[in-house]
Amino acid sequence: MGLNGILGRIVSERRVYVATGDQTAHARLTPTRQIGLGLLCTALVGWTAFATILVATDAMAPRTADSAILVQGVQQNRIDNLLEERANYAAQAEAARVRYERAAQIMSAQQAQIVGLQTDIAEATRVTMEQRDTLDRRQMALVAREDALKVALGQVETLAEDLTLRSDQAEDLGRTVNVLLDGLSRTAQDRNGMAAELAGFASERAALEARATLAEQRQERVVDRLERAVEGSIAELELVFTAAGANIQAMFPTGAGYTGQGGPDVLIHDHDAYGDPSLDRVGLLLNRIADLNARRNALGQMPFAGPVHAAYRQTSSFGTRRDPINGRTRNHNGLDFAAPVGTPLYATGAGEVVTAGRSGAFGNLVRIRHAFGYETLYAHMSRIRVAVGDRVEAGDRIGDMGSTGRSTGSHLHYEVHRDGRPVDPMTYLKAAEDVL
Repeated sequence: MGLNGILGRIVSERRVYVATGDQTAHARLTPTRQIGLGLLCTALVGWTAFATILVATDAMAPRTADSAILVQGVQQNRIDNLLEERANYAAQAEAARVRYERAAQIMSAQQAQIVGLQTDIAEATRVTMEQRDTLDRRQMALVAREDALKVALGQVETLAEDLTLRSDQAEDLGRTVNVLLDGLSRTAQDRNGMAAELAGFASERAALEARATLAEQRQERVVDRLERAVEGSIAELELVFTAAGANIQAMFPTGAGYTGQGGPDVLIHDHDAYGDPSLDRVGLLLNRIADLNARRNALGQMPFAGPVHAAYRQTSSFGTRRDPINGRTRNHNGLDFAAPVGTPLYATGAGEVVTAGRSGAFGNLVRIRHAFGYETLYAHMSRIRVAVGDRVEAGDRIGDMGSTGRSTGSHLHYEVHRDGRPVDPMTYLKAAEDVL
């Protein structure tokens, strides 16, 4: 056992910690160093007393023998005082050593507490950041779902008004849109509530997840009803095109009937690779709404509307007939609608006016070019109300009925051409009447 080991039984080893900024340093005081410091302090006090005595003795040497006894008494008193002061200094030095040891113990304990507090603060900071990251990811997912639904809502609102006027399914779609608006409002409230309750995320997380699950279920029901309404409307419009003999696949090459497949090679359990399934479903719904809008636009550009909205009498049909002027059998490439002169005539579909003027046996003639290779022809007008290059929509007034050209009386000769060949206009009028 070394000297420090023996002295350690009497005086324990001490460590002094000093903190500066974000760094901490310490000094080690062994038992030998502590005793050495104590002895050094005692020796310093003794030397001070001894030097004082020597100075006092030298000062008194020249005096006479008569005053020696008096001086000796004074010196003795001075020595006694110095001894007493030395004892006081030694006591103060011992008290200072005790206070030093106490301060060292307190500093050591406080340093240990500071290290523990720093560890606790670091752990608390880490846990708080993890919880904040979890909440941010959840909030971002809800915002993305809300944005996707808002896009779907913007596409659906225009569709809802038109479908409500035509079928019970459209009325159901209108109610569904209201439910969707309500669901969006609840989702926004849930998201705002999550942001306000960030401090209590740990205790509120289960309730928020349950609320989000309910919102997702409501959204699924809304999307399901929208899908049924959209698919029903698409089927209804395709019946019109089918009844008119139109080639749906050629008109809408990316619409119904496509069979393309593909995608990443992902394991069944790797759900993250597909993202949010509800967002994928909303994306598909938006595609089908786009398909529906394409068919609605096509419906407005094809000659499905009637050219005469007032009372009329159909005097000739499409096909062969006996010519009313010379009595011979001839092909009749359109329909004849008889009504008084000045009866308004309307475009049967959206398109561009390519002819507007006098045209031989047709008299005053208007010809409109539509989409998908269709053209319509309106002959024998008494007045033309459009010009070449005008863009018209279905139902726009283009002229007045009359009897110009080769005609026996006031009527409209109306033709429909597809890819340059005349077709029976009644096919399109019946298709729209039966289905719409």
